[in-house]
Amino acid sequence: MTYRKKVILVYSTAGMGHKKAALAVESVIKSVGAGCEVKTVDIMEYASRAYRFLYLDFYVFLMKKAKWLWAFMFYVSDLRLFDILTRKIRSRMDQRGVPGFGDMLMKEDPDAVVATHFLVPSIACILRQRGLRSRIFAVVTDYGPHSYWLSGCVNTYFAGSEWVRSELIRKGISQEKVIVTGIPTTKEFREEQPREVLKKKYGLDDERKTVFIMSGGFGVGPVGKMLLEMKKCRTDIQVIAVCGHNKELRKQLEIVSFSLNYPVKLFGFTDKVAELMAVSDIMITKAGGISVTEAMVTALPMIFYGSIPGQETWNEKFLTSAGAA
Repeated sequence: MTYRKKVILVYSTAGMGHKKAALAVESVIKSVGAGCEVKTVDIMEYASRAYRFLYLDFYVFLMKKAKWLWAFMFYVSDLRLFDILTRKIRSRMDQRGVPGFGDMLMKEDPDAVVATHFLVPSIACILRQRGLRSRIFAVVTDYGPHSYWLSGCVNTYFAGSEWVRSELIRKGISQEKVIVTGIPTTKEFREEQPREVLKKKYGLDDERKTVFIMSGGFGVGPVGKMLLEMKKCRTDIQVIAVCGHNKELRKQLEIVSFSLNYPVKLFGFTDKVAELMAVSDIMITKAGGISVTEAMVTALPMIFYGSIPGQETWNEKFLTSAGAA
C-alpha cells in the first residue's frame, strides 16, 4: 500500500484572514500534491471557554471600544525583554488554553503541521517535548512579525516580504529558516474575472465609479460616517459595503442608506470578495494582511482607514511606504 503524506493546516477564527490563508495553502496542496492527505483545523475548536472569550469576544470588544488598550498590549508584548521574560509562561498558558489540541496532533501524527496563527508556534516546543515528530511550518499573515510568532521549534517560516524576513532574523530566527513567499491568496483572486458580467449580476451602474468598503470579518469601523461623508463626492459613485458578521452594523447602514445621494449595496459576511473587488474601482479598508494582499493581487487601489493598532498599522506603514496604498 502506498504511503500518503499527511498535512494538517491550523488556523484560528479569531480573525478570518488566518482561515483564508489556510484555505489558500490547502487549495495549492490539493492541486499539486498527488497522494497527499490534507486536513484543516480551527484551533479555537479546542480552546477552553476562557480562551474563546479572550480571542473572540474580548478581542472584538477591544476593537470596538478600546483600541488604545489593544495597542498598549500589542506593543508591550512585542518588546524583546518582555518576550524573553514571559515566553515560557505564555507557552504553558497557551498549551493549557487549547486542551486536546496536542492530543489530536499526537494521534494524527502528520508529516507536517502548517500554522497560519501564532498559537501553534507559541506551543511548538511543548509539542516537541511531548514527542511530536511532525515538521512545523508557520505562515506569517501580516507584513510585520510580532514576537508571538517566534519559536526555535518551528522548522520553516513563510514570510510575506523581504522586510518581514529581515525582522524575523533580527528577532532571533535563523536566516535559513525563513523563506519569502508572499502571503497566500486563493486562486479566484489571480484569475481574470468577467467584470461586465459581474456588474450586471450585482446591479451596478456602468456610468458610476464603484467604491468598495471592507470592515473586516468582525465588521468594525466608522462605516456609517464614511457613507455620509461620501455624499460630498463630485464624481458619480456607487458603494459596495461588506459588514462581515456584524448584523448591527448592517442594520445601521440600511438606515443611513435612505439619506444618501448615491446607491449602496450591502453585504454581510460573503465569500464573493474576489468578484466584488473585480467590479470595484477603489477599496477603502482596514489594513488586514489578507484583504490588502488580495487587493494587490487584483491590482485594486486602496485607501486605509481605522486599522487596528499593531499588526494592521504595520501593514499600513509597509504598503504606503512602498506606494501600494
